[in-house]
Amino acid sequence: MFNKLFLFVKSRVWLLPTLFSIVAFFLAALVSFLDQFSFLHNTTILKEYLSINSDLAKTILSTIAGSLLTMTTITFSTIMVVLTTYSSQFSPRTLQNFIRDRVTMRVLGIFIGGFVYSIFSLLFMKEKSESYVLAATSSVVIASICVGIFAYFIHHVASSVRVSKLIEKLTDDVRKTIHMQKRKIENNEGISIVKNVPLHNQYSKTLEIKNKDIIGYIQLIDEETLCKNACEEDYFIEIHHQIGSFLSLDKKVITIHYNGEIGEKGLEEITLGNERTTMQDVDFGLQQLTEIALRAISPGINDPNTAIDCIRHLSLCLKEVSKLDGSFMAYYDEKRPVLCIPQRPFEDIVRSSFYQICHYGQKDISILVAIFDALLEISECNTETIITKSVEFSEYILEKIDINSFPEIDQQLLKKKKSHLEAFLK
Repeated sequence: MFNKLFLFVKSRVWLLPTLFSIVAFFLAALVSFLDQFSFLHNTTILKEYLSINSDLAKTILSTIAGSLLTMTTITFSTIMVVLTTYSSQFSPRTLQNFIRDRVTMRVLGIFIGGFVYSIFSLLFMKEKSESYVLAATSSVVIASICVGIFAYFIHHVASSVRVSKLIEKLTDDVRKTIHMQKRKIENNEGISIVKNVPLHNQYSKTLEIKNKDIIGYIQLIDEETLCKNACEEDYFIEIHHQIGSFLSLDKKVITIHYNGEIGEKGLEEITLGNERTTMQDVDFGLQQLTEIALRAISPGINDPNTAIDCIRHLSLCLKEVSKLDGSFMAYYDEKRPVLCIPQRPFEDIVRSSFYQICHYGQKDISILVAIFDALLEISECNTETIITKSVEFSEYILEKIDINSFPEIDQQLLKKKKSHLEAFLK
């Protein structure tokens, strides 16, 4: 439930600026109300240093309102420039990383909130008041804060457009998702990674639930609620699609195996959307890193070093993913299976992460060496099963490329890397 709420907040770009605007409106109303009390104007310090007549207060507020609106426009224009850079140089799938960035939305919200505060402070002013202690003064303070925030925003934008910063951010998101899954399995004895769907022969009836409402990607699965319902009503839930899968209408999503009677069921515990997220979807984060590498080695950009950096970060993520190798995540209640969610096995994830890079970078020896180094990184201190799968993928690479087209020294280098990989099996 918390993940669903968090996803809702992140996916609504307008939400945070709206909240800042509402707070600014009530703050302007409160300050204007306090400004009407005479004891504030009689305080020595406030009277001598902060008391402002109505004409000067209106001038200050109108100037600040116009300035903040200009800063908001510049900020929005800067955001659009960064989005264009993300789309053209990195990947269209990385746009949401900047759009949903907390710093970006907070800066935009602060500027809009400051503008709203100044406008409504002007509206709430009354001609009969002789001085304004708080309204204009607090607006000056807010404007000063906005100037500092704007300077920080420029620094943030300059950092965000660096491809190394984006790669690091994507890697952190993927590893965070993987670590959450690992902790969930380690802290719960009723969850395990299996290769086959757990046996459920004790159930005689089945209920198929199809997608009837929304066309889109599976963004979240509320496992806790599904397990709770399955335990209380004594049935087994089999989900047919993994996180990140695209569902069309009338596509079978869930099969419930049960005995006796069961009430009407729907897809309330499965969140669908028009785009994928990395909250539970490890594959999507890996796909973003792969696309940045592909864009870097394209003839129009020709930046193999960025692609190599992506491959190195992919190896870090895949080394973590290898700890969760299996085809299904099964949930048990006292050894009785209650829920089964499919997931991609390690060999499929490795192939989807590297095979396009191999295809488009097959004539660049530095790209191929980086992939072999990534496989070595994954295989180091890993299980024999994972090492075997890495060796099999290295053979796939050598079969895919025309190794005879490389000079002899490059051929020896690739074969040496493969022999080092095979040495982990001995």
